[in-house]
Amino acid sequence: MTGHIAIKGTRNGLLLTLEPETAFSELLTALADRLAESPSFFRGASLTVDTTRRSLLNNERGQLEDLLTQYHMSVTSVESALEKRRVAKTINLALPESVMVESGSPANENGPAQRDVRDSEDTLFLRRTIRSGQAIHHKSNIVVLGDVNPGAEIVAGGDIIVWGVLRGMVHAGYPDNDNAMVCSLQLAPVQLRIAHLLSRPPEGFEAQPRPEVATIRQGQIIVETWVSGRSPRK
Repeated sequence: MTGHIAIKGTRNGLLLTLEPETAFSELLTALADRLAESPSFFRGASLTVDTTRRSLLNNERGQLEDLLTQYHMSVTSVESALEKRRVAKTINLALPESVMVESGSPANENGPAQRDVRDSEDTLFLRRTIRSGQAIHHKSNIVVLGDVNPGAEIVAGGDIIVWGVLRGMVHAGYPDNDNAMVCSLQLAPVQLRIAHLLSRPPEGFEAQPRPEVATIRQGQIIVETWVSGRSPRK
């Protein structure tokens, strides 16, 4: 049954190809068997799904993500990566002050312009709630369109943005990116880390029902109201 799938290594991680004529349930079983054969090899790996020949339905993608979270693997699709490249070429976004070229200074004609550290094609988007017992580890930014429940864990090399309630454990900027930040519509983590710093809510703490952002300033983690249009950077 493992012949229904193909996994090969690329310079950006692992590439998964699914046989287009096979039922998704059989493909998922074949992938589960393949992962179980070498769990230590796949644990924490970044996996790209080739959807150019076979598209995934929302429920199929959810089942795939649930399987991969057991191995702390991150997943994206070839189509998503291509779309991000197209968007990056057609939309101009204002950069935070900390990474903008100084006013009046021309761009370097001999090299690329300075980029925001969050401009990454490797950003992981999760359109679901992260439940207790689930752990998400990713080398770049992580965006969750849903809640992060108590008992869940998210570790990112870049920013962590939660479009929902954050009640689990999060570690942004792992291991030493002190320019990372954590944003949430309601920030109430059991434990929050940015780079090498750790913050826990005090006893009796009650989360504010408003968007907030946590960053490192002057050697400590600071939590502020998340205001649109104002950079939370140092």
